[in-house]
Amino acid sequence: MRGLSVMTMILMAASAAPTQEPGNVSTAQEGQLLPGPFRVYAVTGQRPQLMHDFITERGLKPTVAIFALQNPASPQDPLAVLLQKLNAAAVAHANRQFGAFAIFLTLKRDFYEDADRIKRVAELEGLNKQLGLSQLPLGLSYPEAAPVKQYAIITRDDPVNSIRRHLVTILVYDRHRVLKRFTFTEEKPLTEEGIQEVFSAVERLWEMPKP
Repeated sequence: MRGLSVMTMILMAASAAPTQEPGNVSTAQEGQLLPGPFRVYAVTGQRPQLMHDFITERGLKPTVAIFALQNPASPQDPLAVLLQKLNAAAVAHANRQFGAFAIFLTLKRDFYEDADRIKRVAELEGLNKQLGLSQLPLGLSYPEAAPVKQYAIITRDDPVNSIRRHLVTILVYDRHRVLKRFTFTEEKPLTEEGIQEVFSAVERLWEMPKP
């Protein structure tokens, strides 16, 4: 019985992980499946203070994933406003299993190797308390982590190719397939208009046919 239980858990985890079509390499662009797991240090959520993967946790459910290079400067910061609105949406649409999470790439290296990890954790704990994010877990990673590259998140300016770093990257997805991808930079920052565009994409999730 114990062996059967372990096997059942393995099969459940496999079904929750994204699987890209053969021959295609996903970078989480619109229409693609998610590239794979994105392991982070979970500061809040169902498994706080542990290494965890929010993508696997969310499974096939409709989700908004946020990846940010910096913490919001204040509660009025558009990113903070977006987090609060998504948290409210997760509460309001719990019957639709809608959810969201945010990963902040503010570490310098892997969590247990980062000398400032306690400070980074405290920053997100304070943000969580300040914004009241009861249904939107927060996690920590670093710009050079392998999943960051797999998800095509640009973390440094590339002047030669005129590419600006992605301060905020937002994925609206369902059943692991990306419906909409938003990228905000210093030249094109997240604004109220951008928040409205994100929620327009979220509303489309309700219109998608279910299997």
